[in-house]
Formats: sequence, structure tokens, C-alpha cells
Amino acid sequence: MLILEKPYVSELLTEYAKNNHIPVLKNQETDKWTESGMSLTLLDDSRFAEECLSGKRLYTTSENALSWVCGHLGSSDLTHKVELLKDKSAFRELCKQIYPGFLFRKVAYGELFSSDLNFDFPFVLKPSVGFLSAGVYVVRNRKEWNSALSDIQYDFERKKGRFPDSVINDRYFLLEEYIPGEEYAVDAYFDSEGKPVVLNIFHHRFSSGADVSDRLYCTSKNLYDKYLDKFGEFLADVNSILKIHDFPLHVEFRCDGEKVVPIEINPLRFAGFCLNELQVHISGIHPVKAFLEDIHPDYLSMWKGKEQDVFSFVVLERPDNLPPDAVIDECALSCMFDDILEVRKIKDCSVGVLATLFLKTSGNRLQELDDALTLDVTQIIKQIEK
Repeated sequence: MLILEKPYVSELLTEYAKNNHIPVLKNQETDKWTESGMSLTLLDDSRFAEECLSGKRLYTTSENALSWVCGHLGSSDLTHKVELLKDKSAFRELCKQIYPGFLFRKVAYGELFSSDLNFDFPFVLKPSVGFLSAGVYVVRNRKEWNSALSDIQYDFERKKGRFPDSVINDRYFLLEEYIPGEEYAVDAYFDSEGKPVVLNIFHHRFSSGADVSDRLYCTSKNLYDKYLDKFGEFLADVNSILKIHDFPLHVEFRCDGEKVVPIEINPLRFAGFCLNELQVHISGIHPVKAFLEDIHPDYLSMWKGKEQDVFSFVVLERPDNLPPDAVIDECALSCMFDDILEVRKIKDCSVGVLATLFLKTSGNRLQELDDALTLDVTQIIKQIEK
């Protein structure tokens, strides 16, 4: 069962759905694909809801689909789990059983502008419900706090207009303890017995301590060797509380030495913008196929012959002043990166992303990943003579 939704659906995923006759919810997004000639197995709202409630596995491409899930599946256990995981403050309450000393506070939007919040620096400020790092700020001092509040009033208002309220909701924000260390993201699912199956592990790299963007995520055999067991143990622990099965999720962590602390769990999806499909270039297995068909990866064969390589996806943000008809200079890109596996151009200007890249980098070319973090996107736009 699939729900295809904005901001992006890949041709690779729709081809998989078409070739395997996967039931897909009929909506505005699928209308676009059928108009372009893609033949999908479409179900209307009532039939799709009936199949979901019968226990069929469900995957969504975007959190934009969660409003349909919560609106059409009633008070089902699936809806309850989605609402629990999507609300970051509810998730923190859940994690108290595993991390009792972690500090956080839920505050109403209006309370942010109060002078008596009494929360020690440094901390993270983010909407209780959010997506794509929109409205997320690392606050280390009073100056950064004032800057964040100003940004919320202006920039955040612009960003939240791109997604429905179920995805980004500004009624409540979360102040939480800043977790030092490196950030990681995991795509996984709980199988029919509730056991975790890890499909992707990514290192979320940043250009500086103040950077909260989604520019670069990397994976490698070394990363799997180091964290596969640790992340699997956390997922098993959290599911001893949640008790869910046949359920996909995208989890973000921070790790400081041996300490692994979750940032958030995103329900019913893997990495957004179909970026989880980087796995296809590594193992040949589509993550959605793995989930829907209950495939458990063979991690040894996955990395055979690729032990020294780093695979990455890069999110190139669209500058605000870039014309809608701007053209990416792929020759310029090829000079920057040794092995570009894919360039995916995002046609919808409203989502704020120009393109995403899949890269393969050998051990002696890792500097290009550092360069990707600070790349000025205007450098890869073709200058068209008038």
C-alpha cells in the first residue's frame, strides 16, 4: 500500500509500484502521474482505508500524507501511533522511560516571546510538529535566541506555507537540551514480529556548529560496522514501549561517544524526497520494496567490493531569487564530484529545493564532500546569454 504525496515522488518508486501492482491511493499526485502515462493500481479513499485497516503494510512518501491517514483511519491503532510519533513533545514524553534525565519543555507560540522561559543555554528550539529542518534553531546565547525569534516571525512563516498544518504546526514549540556529538539518520521498519530491520544508516554532516540544514548525508561500510547494532538496540528498546509491527520509520539520532540519544522518529516513511533510494545504488534493493516484501538485508554482501567507498546524497537548496527556468550546469557539477550516480531536478519551485544528487566517493576524494557542504548553488547555474 502506497500513498504518493508532495513534495517529490521519484520515477523509480512509481515504476516499482506499477510493475508490482502495488495498491496506491488515488489523489492529486497520482493524477499527475497517470496523465503522463504511468499506469498505477489506484484505489479510492474508502477502498484504500479498508485495505489499511485490514492490516496491509502502508508506506507514504511524505509527511504530507499523514493528514489523510489521521482523517480516514479513525481511532485505529495506526492513527494513534502516527500521532504519537509525529508530535515531538509526545515523543519526548515516551522517551522518558529510556532517557529519564533528558531536559525538554513544550511551550505555546506566544510564550516564546516571554522573558522568563528559564531554560539553560545551549538548547534546541523547534516546532512540536515539523519537517525538513523548518523552524529548527540551535541557541547558545541570548543573541542567538533573539535572532531565532526574529527568524520565526518571518522566515518560518514563509516555510510553513509549503506544507499542511499536520506537517508543520506553529501552535507549540519544543525547547530541548542540546545533544552534543554527531547526527545520524536511520531508515528502518518493524517486521511482523515487531523486530527492527535497519535499511539505511546516514551520517548527517554539517558545515559548522550553527548549521541545521539537510545539505549532506553520507553512508559507508564503516558506518554500518560502528552503529548498526547500537541503532538496532535503541529501536528494540523503543518498541518494547510502542509495541508496533509492520511499520516503517525514519529516525534521527545524536551520538556522543557511546551515548545514543534519539532526536525524533518520523512515522510511515523513510528519508524524504525519495532520498532513501540511494540504497538502490549500494545493494540494488529499493527500501520500499524491502519493507513491503519483508526483505531483511544481507549487510555483508551489501558492502562487498565497496568497503572503501562513501555513498552520499546532497540536497541543493533553491535560492529565493533564482528564476523558475534556471538550468543546472551539469558540466560544472561533474567537475566538482568524481562519480555522480544521479541528478534529480525538482520542478516544483515552491518546495525550496533545486535538485538532489546521489554520489559515490572513493577514499582519496573525500575533500569533495567537505566542498559540497559549502557549495554556493549559484555556481552551478548556467549563465544563459540574452
